[in-house]
Amino acid sequence: MIGRVMRKRKIVLLALALSWMTALHAQKLNEDSLHQLIHLAESDSARVEAMQVLANYEIKHLEKDSLGVQRLLEAGKLAEKIRFTSGLLQGQFILANYHRSKSNWAESIELFNGVIGVAGKLSNDSLKNRFLMMAYNNLGGIYNINGDFSSSLENRLEAMKIVEKATPKNFNNRALIYLNIASDYRQLEIPAKALEYLNRTRMFFDSLSNRLKMEYYYEYYQNYIRVDSISMAKQTLDKMGAGVRDYEWSVFQKKDYGLMHTKLSADYFADIEKAYPLAMIHANDAITLAKDLKIKNELADGYFRSGRIYFLQQDLPAAIRQLQISYDSASAFNLKNIMRKSASLLAEAYAKKGDYAKAYQFEREARQINGLIYDQEKTKEINFLESRYQNQKKETEIAELQLSNISNELSLAKRNKQLWIGASIAAVTLILLSLLYLTTRQRSILAEKDRVFQTEQIKFLEGQQQVVSLQSMVNGQEMERTRIAKDLHDGLGGLFSTVKMHFSALQHENAELKEDGLFTKSYELIDTAAEEVRRIAHNMMPDVLIKMGLLQAVQEFCNSISATRQMKVTMLEYGMDQRLNASTEIMLYRIIQELLNNIIKHARASEAIIQFNKIENRLTITVEDNGAGFDLQESDGAVHAGLSSVQSRVTYLNGQLSIDSEKGIGTTVMMEFLINE
Repeated sequence: MIGRVMRKRKIVLLALALSWMTALHAQKLNEDSLHQLIHLAESDSARVEAMQVLANYEIKHLEKDSLGVQRLLEAGKLAEKIRFTSGLLQGQFILANYHRSKSNWAESIELFNGVIGVAGKLSNDSLKNRFLMMAYNNLGGIYNINGDFSSSLENRLEAMKIVEKATPKNFNNRALIYLNIASDYRQLEIPAKALEYLNRTRMFFDSLSNRLKMEYYYEYYQNYIRVDSISMAKQTLDKMGAGVRDYEWSVFQKKDYGLMHTKLSADYFADIEKAYPLAMIHANDAITLAKDLKIKNELADGYFRSGRIYFLQQDLPAAIRQLQISYDSASAFNLKNIMRKSASLLAEAYAKKGDYAKAYQFEREARQINGLIYDQEKTKEINFLESRYQNQKKETEIAELQLSNISNELSLAKRNKQLWIGASIAAVTLILLSLLYLTTRQRSILAEKDRVFQTEQIKFLEGQQQVVSLQSMVNGQEMERTRIAKDLHDGLGGLFSTVKMHFSALQHENAELKEDGLFTKSYELIDTAAEEVRRIAHNMMPDVLIKMGLLQAVQEFCNSISATRQMKVTMLEYGMDQRLNASTEIMLYRIIQELLNNIIKHARASEAIIQFNKIENRLTITVEDNGAGFDLQESDGAVHAGLSSVQSRVTYLNGQLSIDSEKGIGTTVMMEFLINE
C-alpha cells in the first residue's frame, strides 16, 4: 500500500515537472522536489526527464547557465547509455535553444541538425514528426534573426510539409508554422504571399490558442499597414485589443500581450491618425506595463515612444525630459539601439530649442553609438556566416566518412556473397510456393475491386454529366452576353450616334434651338442614354478583358468603383506572369464582378481587397471586405442569388469555394482552382 502511494506521488511529481518545463513563464519552482525526484526516480528515463526540467529552470530562471548546461550534458550521457532516444533529443533541443539565446549560432545549428538526423530514425512517428517540425521551425528562427529570410522560409516550409502531412488536425501547430511563414514573406517584401498564409490560418482561427490568435492579429496588422490598407489595420488593432480584454490569460500573459497591443496603438495613433493625446495615453500605458513586467528594454523603449510623441506635438521640454529618461535607462543596461534612437531625437529637440551645444553633444553621441552598433552587427553577421561555413564543412566530412563506410561494407558484402546464395535459392523456392497461394487469393480480391470500380465509374460518369450540363448552361449565358453586348454596341449604340448627329445638324441649322430648354434637355438625355448603353455593353463584355487580359480588366473595374468614392478597392497579385486561356479569364472576371456588385449592393463596405496568388498550376483568389457581413443561414434571397451564381461558375472551373462572414466585421470569399493550361 505504502509502495503504491509513493509510486503515485512520484508520477504526480514527474507530471508536474514536465508541465513546468513547457510553461513560458514559470513561477518559483520547487527545486527540492525535483532534486528528490532525481534521486528517487524508479527508472532512469524518469531521472533523465527530471534532470532536464531542473536544468531548463536553472538556465532560464536562476541564470545558473554553467550548472544547467552541465546537468543537461549529464542527462544526455544517461539517455544515450539507456538508449532513451526521445530523452536524448529533448536534451539536445533544450541545449540548442540555450545556444540560440546566447547567439552561439554554430553550436545551435549543429544541435538542431543533429536532432533532425536522429529524429528521422525514430520508429514512433508521432515523436519523430514532433521533433522534426520543431527543429526545422527553430532553425528557421535562427536564420530569421540573422536576416537570412530565404533560408528561414526554406526551413519553415519543411516544417509545414511535416505538420500538414502528419498532424493536419493540430491547428495550433499548423498556425504556428503558417504565421512564421507569413512573417518571412512579409520581411521578404512579398505581402501577397504573406496574406495567403494568414488566410490559411483564418480557416481554423476559432480552434487556435489565445496566444496564436494574438500573433495572427499582429501579422495581419503589419501586412495591412504595409499595403496601406488603413481601415483594415485599425479593425485588426481593435480585435487585438478585444482579445487582450476578453480572452482567458494568466496575469503575466495579459500584461505581456497588453504591452504588445498598446505599443502598436501608440504608434498607430501617432503616425497614422496624428491623434497625439490618444497616442500618449497608450504610450503611458506601455510604460506602466513594462514597469509591472520588469522588462528593462521595453521600459526604456516606452520612454522613447512617449518622448517622440511629445516631440511630434512640438512640446520640446516634455520631449527632452522623456527622451533623457529613455537614454539614461538604456545606458544603464547597455541597450545601444535605444540609446542611439534617444540620442538622435534629443539632438533634434535641442536644435529646435536653440541649444546647439547640447544638440551637437547628442548628435556626436548618436553617431558613436551607431558606429558601435554597425561594428557589432557586422561581427554578428560574420560569426553567423562562419557558423554556417563550419556546419557545412562538418556535414561534408560526415558525408565523406559515410561514403568510406559504405565502401567498406561493400567489400565485406562481396566476401559474404557466396554464403547467402544457397539461402537465397531456398528462400526463392519458398516464395514461389507462397506466390501460388497468394495468386489464387488475389484473383478473388481483384474481382471484388473490379465490382467496386465499376460502381464508382458509374457515379463518376453521372457527375461528369452534371458538369457537362452546367458547362453548357454557363457557355450559353456567355454567348448570350456577347450577342447582347454586340447588339447594344453596334445596333443601339449606332442608332444613338445617328440621333445625336441629327440633333447636332438641327442645332447648327436653327441657332435659336440652343436657347430652347426642351431641346437642350433632350440632347443631354440622348447623350446620357448613349453613354449608359456603352457602359452596359462594356460590363457585359469589356474590350480590355479580351485585349489585355484578366488582371487589367479587374484593375480597371476596381478603378471605376474607387472613382465613385463609395468604396476603395485594392487589387494584389503574385505569380500571375502569364495570361490564362480566354474562357477561364472570362469566367473569373464574371465571378469577381458578381462579388464586387454584391458588396456594393448589400455590404455597405468602405474598403475591399482582391488577391490573386498563383503557384505553379494552383490559383487562389480572395475577395475581402470590411462591410456589414451576414449570416449564411439567414441571408436574404438577393444575397443567395448572387452567391449561387458565383458557386455555379466556380463549379464550372472545377474549383472550391469557401465563405467566411461575421456581422459587423466583414466577409471573406476564398476560391481555389487548378489551372491546366
